[in-house]
Amino acid sequence: MKTLDKQLVAPLAPTIRQRNEFFDALFYDVAALTREAKNDLSPLLDREGTIIVVPPRSSGKRISHYETVGEFLSVERESIRAVAIAGVGSSVLGTAALARNVANAYNIDVAGIVSGYGVSDFIAEAVGGWFFYNATDAVRHGIREAVNWWDKLLEFARSAARKDVAAAKAEALLQPPKDIDVLDAILDASPPNLALLVGHSKGDLLMDFALEHFAEKFEKSSHPYFEQLRIVTFGAITDLPRQFTNVHQFLGDIDWFGTMNSRLNVRHTRVPDAWHHLNTEIPYHLSAENVLKQHVSI
Repeated sequence: MKTLDKQLVAPLAPTIRQRNEFFDALFYDVAALTREAKNDLSPLLDREGTIIVVPPRSSGKRISHYETVGEFLSVERESIRAVAIAGVGSSVLGTAALARNVANAYNIDVAGIVSGYGVSDFIAEAVGGWFFYNATDAVRHGIREAVNWWDKLLEFARSAARKDVAAAKAEALLQPPKDIDVLDAILDASPPNLALLVGHSKGDLLMDFALEHFAEKFEKSSHPYFEQLRIVTFGAITDLPRQFTNVHQFLGDIDWFGTMNSRLNVRHTRVPDAWHHLNTEIPYHLSAENVLKQHVSI
């Protein structure tokens, strides 16, 4: 099936790659990826919910790809130490670039959860970011669940119109996972050596949702992750669950976009002369690799 998928999308790949590489380069440090690494990535195949494992550049290793959490955990559960989630409409290129920054900072392999598909996600984030970041936790959870329920209902109705009910249910179970579901599942599996979560922009919001869900499950008990995990956000300040004691949030001091989508009363660090982007080849960038090296140890 993977071979067939590649054959079907191959004619479109150059156009899609060029569009996403241009767009991701506005926000992410794509120059940190070698040409070989970029060629290993496919925005049409590495879609939302895909997990890629990005090694540090100095290792010379290639990027690994996993379509499901089960596949990822069967190989990486004991070794993975960090997870990165990009945002701002990133495709797999932006995800890989952020993961590479983290990998280079600590000389470790980093799992990147693909959280979007380019420009359409950027528009949605720009329009909806303010509401989602500044509404109460209860409202945010309620809307998220309502949207998920409505999407599933519509998908079920479309499937049922073509097939019988049993077949529609079976097909729904085979749908690819979404970004938030993937992070939920990884946290639930609790890889023993996981020490770091890093997000940027919309990725911060996704982390917030997943960590809220996780904290609720252990509301009356405890979990090693509450002290073990270092949680880092770039480009947006979120009100993360209080159980997590090692939180580091960074915002560029000229980042009006991130400021608009932030809770500024939450403790955070301002990065001088930095805007929202992490691309070190563009002026007024926030260097994720340097900030991690200077401020967050694992």
